[in-house]
Amino acid sequence: MIKKIAVYWDNFLYRILIKNLLKISKLGYGTIVEGAESGVNFEHIYNNQPEGRFVVGKYIDKVLLNLPAVHATRGRKEDIKRVLWNEIHNNKLRKRKTRVLDLASGGARYLRELAEEHRSGDVESVCIDKDRSCVTLGKQLVTNEQLCGIRFFRGDVFRLNRLKEISARISWKPNVVIASGFFIYLNNSAVEHILEEIYKFLPLEGLVIFSSYEKLSSRKLMRKVASTSDGEEWTLYYRKPDLWRDLLHKIGYKQIFILRDQWQMNNICTARK
Repeated sequence: MIKKIAVYWDNFLYRILIKNLLKISKLGYGTIVEGAESGVNFEHIYNNQPEGRFVVGKYIDKVLLNLPAVHATRGRKEDIKRVLWNEIHNNKLRKRKTRVLDLASGGARYLRELAEEHRSGDVESVCIDKDRSCVTLGKQLVTNEQLCGIRFFRGDVFRLNRLKEISARISWKPNVVIASGFFIYLNNSAVEHILEEIYKFLPLEGLVIFSSYEKLSSRKLMRKVASTSDGEEWTLYYRKPDLWRDLLHKIGYKQIFILRDQWQMNNICTARK
């Protein structure tokens, strides 16, 4: 009886009280209503400027933006940028352009920032997302920021044959494929399938970059209150580095490198064909 009461109170606390309170902050509203994985939500996290309804909403937003998990999300962007920056400059020495395909890209903030830094054309990016609002957002941001060499398309990343068709149509093939914050929503079978397809798609020495959660400090809060843009329950998969090493070796990838962030939540994984 006591256990049932505790469960009922816990659900009431998170799903009624906390959930409705968080909705008056911008990040809380985006996480609960618009979808925790939406591009708009991540843009707000990266901008790191508290917004909300009334003074209390703005205060709650400030608290949320300072959660360790949110700091880790911003840190993940910077870690991916460092990997890409290094790849861009190595390719420059080899007199070749870096061409990046971003799967489930959202607004592709890291690629837009790199496009700003490399206006000479050292890097070209194609960003694919199934969410029409993310594609629209990306196009608007590229226009507003007057960026070149970065394009957004709507597409299903589970249909990589379709991506090959797009690549052939625009006469453009990537030598880097990114899947940031994507595999955390997929089971092991789906992840293995996509990594195998990426391996086939990449040229020799091509690079894959992806992120993975090892743990999440706000795991219970997100599980109780968050939802995806499809309205589904927000469910994540947590994986240890050894799982990624075994899987990448099994597929045939080489030069596997896994970086754990300072919050010990995100792992940034890179590997070559």
